[in-house]
Amino acid sequence: MDITIHFGAHRCATTSFQEYLRHNAAVLARQGIAVWGREEIRETGLSALRSVTPDICTALQWDLDRHQDQGVNHLLVTEENFLGMMPENFSKGELYPNAGARARLVSEAFGERVTKLVLNIRALNTYWTSVASYAVRNKKRFGGNMRWPKVAQHPRSWRDVITDLNAAFPQVPLLVLPFEEFAGRPDWQLATVLDVPVPSDAVQLWINKDGNEDIQGPNSAQEMSLMMKFADDLSWLESGADGLARLCLRQETERGVDTPAVKMDERNTL
Repeated sequence: MDITIHFGAHRCATTSFQEYLRHNAAVLARQGIAVWGREEIRETGLSALRSVTPDICTALQWDLDRHQDQGVNHLLVTEENFLGMMPENFSKGELYPNAGARARLVSEAFGERVTKLVLNIRALNTYWTSVASYAVRNKKRFGGNMRWPKVAQHPRSWRDVITDLNAAFPQVPLLVLPFEEFAGRPDWQLATVLDVPVPSDAVQLWINKDGNEDIQGPNSAQEMSLMMKFADDLSWLESGADGLARLCLRQETERGVDTPAVKMDERNTL
């Protein structure tokens, strides 16, 4: 049984993708595809990721064996909180500072059965603005204001998150899907992730879309810094990411439809 772990990330249309999977669970099951979302992860004891006990590992391996015995040939696990919690990103002004440690716990639990990793990324200027907007709508969980100077100056970027995932899952292929390419089209994302015919129901889902909240955004210098950092990430990915990951673009997904992928200089305007 193949196992794919989708790490999100937050504010990258991940909830919409998960709802699409939930809506089409029966169709996918007939293809031998099972999906674990937040509820299933909570039942395994992995949701907090403070530690992974032998009991958790044993129970998880039993569940995996049970799925395989029931004829599941591909398990898709999707949980953005595996990377870290969005309030922590917000309060520290850093991009998933504990992703490496958390990914190692996930790797310890699943063992060597994981066959593929998936990560959604987003232009850093719009990612952090989206986090700030979400924080306004959820003040009780976040509080305070976005620390834009630290966010803009901190060197950590998606390249670091990718490196963390690779260290936790060496030799496991990692697909990187940009939000700007796949947001609003969960079917294209699933086709890229699993390379199978995908359901057409609920393909227009887009949950928790960025709102029009009145937020204090980055100044022009801070925004430019974040855009340049993301441009560096994309250049690194497009040059092969030192063999750590593969950048997936929309034109590879549309099954023969000739629609070009979004050009690099257009992505920040979407």
